[in-house]
Amino acid sequence: MAEQSQESIDLAEEATPVVAADAPREITDAEKKLRREVARYREQARIAMSERDAAVSTAARERDDAIAAVREEARGHVLQAELRAHATRAGILDLDALKLADLGAINFGENGDIIGIDEAIASLRDRKPYLFGADVAALAPGTTSQTHRTPQAAKPVAIDARELSREAWKAERDRLLARKR
Repeated sequence: MAEQSQESIDLAEEATPVVAADAPREITDAEKKLRREVARYREQARIAMSERDAAVSTAARERDDAIAAVREEARGHVLQAELRAHATRAGILDLDALKLADLGAINFGENGDIIGIDEAIASLRDRKPYLFGADVAALAPGTTSQTHRTPQAAKPVAIDARELSREAWKAERDRLLARKR
């Protein structure tokens, strides 16, 4: 049995063609066809990747442009809000008069603070003093558009119905009931 397996190994060695390492072998038509197909697929993949890269860069550019536009719009809103707040504190009578203010000197600082807004309001106040009313410090706290103090409400007085006369009790009852209707 050992002889039989040795014979089969010898036969297998004889059937295997020996190719010299230095001699190039002939490329078959099937291999040529496969190589052309692989080259075509590689070219299609290269084109697809370049299209994808172009689409990604276009989308990134559009995104950056949109972000810049939104930031600029937000900065404009913040500037208008701050300008209105500073003008109100300065005592401006009509906020529409802010269109006359010189906004060229107003800039945003590195940390987002608005620089030059007080100077713009002061310049407007110097050029057009009739647009500004009384000093805002005289206004009631928490107000933005009043030019006079609001009257203070009277403190409510607790009435004990047990201590009232019958006529006073009826009068107070009628007054309270009439107010609810």
